[in-house]
Amino acid sequence: MQWLQKTSDALNKAAVVFLGIALAVMTVVVFAQVVFRMIGASLPWSEEFARYTMVFLTYIGASVGVKYKSHISVEAVVGILPSKLRAAAEVLIDILLMAAFYILIRYGMKIVGITMNQQSPAMKIKMGYMYFSLVLGAVIMTVHTINNIVWDVKKVLTKGEVTE
Repeated sequence: MQWLQKTSDALNKAAVVFLGIALAVMTVVVFAQVVFRMIGASLPWSEEFARYTMVFLTYIGASVGVKYKSHISVEAVVGILPSKLRAAAEVLIDILLMAAFYILIRYGMKIVGITMNQQSPAMKIKMGYMYFSLVLGAVIMTVHTINNIVWDVKKVLTKGEVTE
């Protein structure tokens, strides 16, 4: 399952690079909008761009959190359990996450299909592309979760002694 680990790592690295670039671009655009308003002009597309960029940042950023299991709900409950029980609980949590990601992907694709005929008001791009951020984030989270399940099962089988 080394290929799964490498795939998860590559997706995470790409996500982190995307997040850095997107955050920098969004910051520049919002700053430019403030400057333009101060001189009496406006960038009509900047608010919409910032909003859609923030949506992508949210879903892609969530995938980084899933990769490192850094969501607070996972840490707070599982962290107090003994080692072997913790590993078993993490497998159960990962399976529940997979179910949630399946729902996000399945219904997210339906929403993408429905909204592909709609355009955003200022930038005139298809809204389906914006809703695809949900699907993309859920797919990446699924890959990370499958990788986490492999590691968690190894922990259960080796009495919690596997190091990531």
